[in-house]
Amino acid sequence: MTIRTQRQAYGVKILNSTHPEIRRLKREGYVAEIHGNKFWNSSFLIMEHLKKHPLPQGSRVLEIGCGWGLLGIHCAKKFNATVTGIDADPNVLPYMQLHAEMNGVSVEGRKMTFQQLTTEKLRQYDVILGADICFWDEMTTMLYNLINRSRKAGVSQVMIADPCRPPFTALAEKCTDKFAGQTEVVSKWLKKPVNASGDILIVRN
Repeated sequence: MTIRTQRQAYGVKILNSTHPEIRRLKREGYVAEIHGNKFWNSSFLIMEHLKKHPLPQGSRVLEIGCGWGLLGIHCAKKFNATVTGIDADPNVLPYMQLHAEMNGVSVEGRKMTFQQLTTEKLRQYDVILGADICFWDEMTTMLYNLINRSRKAGVSQVMIADPCRPPFTALAEKCTDKFAGQTEVVSKWLKKPVNASGDILIVRN
């Protein structure tokens, strides 16, 4: 029996945990500490949305809580985006760089928390993306404040996808209330490449 070590979805190569390079990084001590130990499916919800609502070519994209960074890598491949991925856990960044190399693109990874993204830093970006990043109650306020700062910084849109856990639902309700007319919540159901469902919170500026 052949063990599959990688797959492809939305034009992006995704390595499985059995891939020799993934196993090598684990042996070298890069063990995720904050849920960044694999690729999370909510990224596919945004990739599907971007098929009909593509980003402008050459957009400056920030993927927050990037983990393995596949969402940003997708944008680099499809939209020639300049991509930065940030994560509070530095151990996930080598996995992002490995996937970038496998996909023939260049991305920048930085160890950084949501709170460290000041209005000044956010001025460098056109679009902010995040998937499966609102899983603790305190993240509702953190992400709301980040979205507020991004609007002041002139970021054109923020997209966050989630399988509708309570902290995310609270964030979506807060943004819908505070940024009326500029907030949209899009529901998605996928059967391919995986069974996945959830909402995408989109806040435009």
